[in-house]
Amino acid sequence: MSLNNKRPSSRNFWVNLRFYDRLSLGYLVLTLLLAAFSPPASVAKLIPIRERILISHPLIILAILALIYFTPLLSQAARYRRVYKWLSPVRDLYPFFLFTFVLFGEFTYLANSVFPYWIERHLIDFDLWLFKQPAHRFIEVHTPAWMIELMAFAYWSYYPIIAFAVLRYYLVRAKSGDRPTSRRQPVSGLSGQANPAFLDFMNRICLSFYSCYVLFMLLPARSPRHALDLNGQLQLAGGFFFDLISQAQNYVSVVGAAFPSSHVAVAWVAVVALRQSDRYIFFIFVPVVVALTFSVFILQYHYVLDAAGGAVVAGLIEWVWRKRSMSNEKIEMRNLGSYPVVAVSDDPPTFAGLRK
Repeated sequence: MSLNNKRPSSRNFWVNLRFYDRLSLGYLVLTLLLAAFSPPASVAKLIPIRERILISHPLIILAILALIYFTPLLSQAARYRRVYKWLSPVRDLYPFFLFTFVLFGEFTYLANSVFPYWIERHLIDFDLWLFKQPAHRFIEVHTPAWMIELMAFAYWSYYPIIAFAVLRYYLVRAKSGDRPTSRRQPVSGLSGQANPAFLDFMNRICLSFYSCYVLFMLLPARSPRHALDLNGQLQLAGGFFFDLISQAQNYVSVVGAAFPSSHVAVAWVAVVALRQSDRYIFFIFVPVVVALTFSVFILQYHYVLDAAGGAVVAGLIEWVWRKRSMSNEKIEMRNLGSYPVVAVSDDPPTFAGLRK
């Protein structure tokens, strides 16, 4: 079969966009417009970020549209089966490339693209009220090294938890028994064989990421380490995991992505999703994510309200998603009820009426 035998119409192309495709494209367009129409950056280190957004976002948008369009075409052509085998995971999982290597690093510029102020003084005031002193001083005095290391492990666990959940839904079929009928049938992809459980998980995870990203711009706040200039002054001691995340933060930390904590929001969304399919794993991960929620402010990457805000975002996403699922089920039941019911008899057919 050649690629020209069956081309999807433009109408089918837009209708078949996944929910997380729409979120990704919408966010890329939004931030591109913010960068294009915002006043030129006055700080020298922000100018390259703005230029990178103006150049990279149109290219990324075109790449995503190409993936969405060409992946199903390649799945229909036997000669391109090997190309499809490698391209399909890219098409399914591309948002994680954006989250890891592109979008988060842009907030040093984007944080003040909507509102030219910071709100962290209110977050700091809450910490002062809660601890009766600067939070980092309280943590330095009352948190032993073994607890710091435990919190560092919990903070680091965010990455394997998300990776495990993604691979679990991408590589394993739902428990309903909906498995590929042959080796050539893809587990996911846009060729009519998409795994509904995987798509549902990706939609929820991407919604949590992009919700946090929009809130970073609507409620711009710098982390304690940036707002209070704690880097190099915070007297915390840990072990392997503490050193590991400290070194990582030196390279990936950005100014202005504090409220809410995307670590907390995304981790809770992933774990709650696992509750529906892997209850045992859910109960194993819950205490780890609870510790992660505390770790983000104990390690002073966030304020207390950042962690609480991340949990609230996760709860709202779960509530919205349940409402959406219930609404879809009601629509399906209503549609099924509109079809006529045909009575089926167990009696064998007779041919008496056919005789002349």
